[in-house]
Amino acid sequence: MKKICLTVLAASALIFSTQTVSAQEVAQANVEVEETVTQRVQDDFRQIEIEELPAEVQQAVERDFAGATIAEAHVKEHEGEQKFKLKVTTAEGEEKELYADAQGNWIDKEKKHDENQDQE
Repeated sequence: MKKICLTVLAASALIFSTQTVSAQEVAQANVEVEETVTQRVQDDFRQIEIEELPAEVQQAVERDFAGATIAEAHVKEHEGEQKFKLKVTTAEGEEKELYADAQGNWIDKEKKHDENQDQE
């Protein structure tokens, strides 16, 4: 009788431990998927320090969005040119995502998206 009880107890412990391992593997897989999705959303932009922005870009923000603060800055190199993605908070407290070239000229992402669709 003792052997039967010990066998049942050992089998129960074995089943419980395999379920725990499976749950951990699923949780790790979910974390890896979330990291991949986050990287794709960045559109190949990499985050930089705000101080690394060209003076022209910083001046364009000050000129066109008086009182705004830059919360985040990202850069992407494309065909030898740098493009910048900025997350700013306006003086009114509105959060905006802006795109600019290295000379401080604004890039209208929606207009570019429409032009690309027209070419297809």
